[in-house]
Amino acid sequence: MTNPHPLREYRLSRLERDPLDTLEQDHARQLSLCDILEQIADSLPADMDHSLCRQAASALRHDLPLHHQDEEQGLFPLLRRHAPQSERLAAIMAQLSSEHATDQGFAEELSEQLESLARGHSPSNPEALGYMLRGFFESYRRHIHWENKILLLVARQTLTEADLDELYRCMAKHRQIKT
Repeated sequence: MTNPHPLREYRLSRLERDPLDTLEQDHARQLSLCDILEQIADSLPADMDHSLCRQAASALRHDLPLHHQDEEQGLFPLLRRHAPQSERLAAIMAQLSSEHATDQGFAEELSEQLESLARGHSPSNPEALGYMLRGFFESYRRHIHWENKILLLVARQTLTEADLDELYRCMAKHRQIKT
């Protein structure tokens, strides 16, 4: 089975000059990851595509933390600087940060399970794994929706060119790209 999703290119994606475009593209790839996780959950226990499991495990283990780091260490501080008195924005970012921490723990557990499946092992409890996968991708789809509809919208309305340059440098540092 050929993977119709762009996960293979996920880690190789270049940093766009507008870092908000990069974050938005990451969100699109994360939605593709959610689709793949749903496909894996639907295929349990016997019809799994091992290459999809490997790709999903890699994205959960490597790419998701990078994206969270970009937001936590780059985007969120810039937004806080521009709206220090905005209790609403502070509450939104606090919620998103909490979700990042929860999702990261969940992603680590899932990546271990998916790596095992990629090596050809059968899941010890397919129902539990399917439940875990569904819990993650359903929650993460909502998370991405909130970031796209609120956070990136506020960022595009608020951040200056200098802020975008600062965010770009922060994200380049995370990717070990010289600016």
